[in-house]
Amino acid sequence: MAQCLVNVQMHIKTIKLFISLLLILPFAYANGQGAWVVSKQENGIKIYSRHSEHSKFDDIKVETDFPGNVSQMASILSDVEQYPQWAYATKICKLVKKTSSTDFIYYSEIDVPWPSTDRDLYAHCKITYNRDTHSFKLIAEAIKDYAPEKKDIIRVALSKGIWNVTSISNKMIHVEYILELDPGGNVPAWLLNLFSTKGPMETFASLKKKMTSLNP
Repeated sequence: MAQCLVNVQMHIKTIKLFISLLLILPFAYANGQGAWVVSKQENGIKIYSRHSEHSKFDDIKVETDFPGNVSQMASILSDVEQYPQWAYATKICKLVKKTSSTDFIYYSEIDVPWPSTDRDLYAHCKITYNRDTHSFKLIAEAIKDYAPEKKDIIRVALSKGIWNVTSISNKMIHVEYILELDPGGNVPAWLLNLFSTKGPMETFASLKKKMTSLNP
């Protein structure tokens, strides 16, 4: 019994950091898998979940409003090497290839405490702007076989995502973020789903502070 409790505690520590994957990928994409259910709401940040059609892990959606404009938000999401400043448990994030300001690939590593194993991924990001509606969409998809896997680190098995950022006014934007994810390895889906609000909440709180500092 004692050993079982130790194992559960180890899994919980691991899951708390795996949830950073929910934000450093800009992102996930999902199509009509059922009704969203509110999981948590705090400081104007609302987190939803639903059963995924393509993964054993629940899809996640986050909605909130930030001060500022779409250009500022696009700049933050495009500056991948600064992700560790605001993305939960992101240890490393590097630009790998830049085709244009709206098309790029980055590499990221997620810090996971012992005895579990760190995760990494390559993600291809594309940004589409709509000048008429003062909005943009950022879609990112993990590329599992972009480069050989490293020793002692697990490659993320699946990640697709979307950020939808729209103007509410000259000084306020609305952000919607949807995630579909499989972090790979032996992570119990029920346990990851149980803690799936922590990473998004902390990441969006950090983003809100960053946008607020740009718009005092």
